[in-house]
Amino acid sequence: MNQIRYKKVGRKYVQVTDPYALDGLHEGWWLVKVKPGSTSIRQAVYPAKAEIMAAARDKEEQLVDIILKASEAGPRGLPLSEQAKADWDWFISRNGKEFNTLEYPSAQENAELIIAALLQK
Repeated sequence: MNQIRYKKVGRKYVQVTDPYALDGLHEGWWLVKVKPGSTSIRQAVYPAKAEIMAAARDKEEQLVDIILKASEAGPRGLPLSEQAKADWDWFISRNGKEFNTLEYPSAQENAELIIAALLQK
């Protein structure tokens, strides 16, 4: 029996089911999220933490925004004083140009680390 289903869209028939879509998944627990324009599939989901993982993945973009806001570098709302600028220039001259640019992990990396910490066994 043919399990492929079609839906008429305009003058065409478009396939709406794929009976072979799950054949490539190996044994284990999987988390699938479907939204308009994308499908996300995560493997190695621990059943006891499936709700936490789904919630964390659903809020991943919000976590990135929170991390970006929380990890902004530089003085907040205040320009550097003349003394602070002179101290910074002295520090750079003493330690080299590689310290002239500060580097942080990306917000995406931080969000992934938070989710990993939430999901630890």
